[in-house]
Amino acid sequence: MHDSPRPHGQVLPAPDHINERIRTLMDEPPTQERRDAYLRLLLLWAEVSDDDLTTAA
Repeated sequence: MHDSPRPHGQVLPAPDHINERIRTLMDEPPTQERRDAYLRLLLLWAEVSDDDLTTAA
């Protein structure tokens, strides 16, 4: 999947790249920093994955 454009020329990473970052993060010891990073990555994943979602009836 290609990266998605953002305002001001910023580019979002592809969902597969975010998933890999999450997997790598989960190998680290559980800390507050890991929890914060996980939340940021989940929010980013949701942002780039919106196009793939189908609205439920």
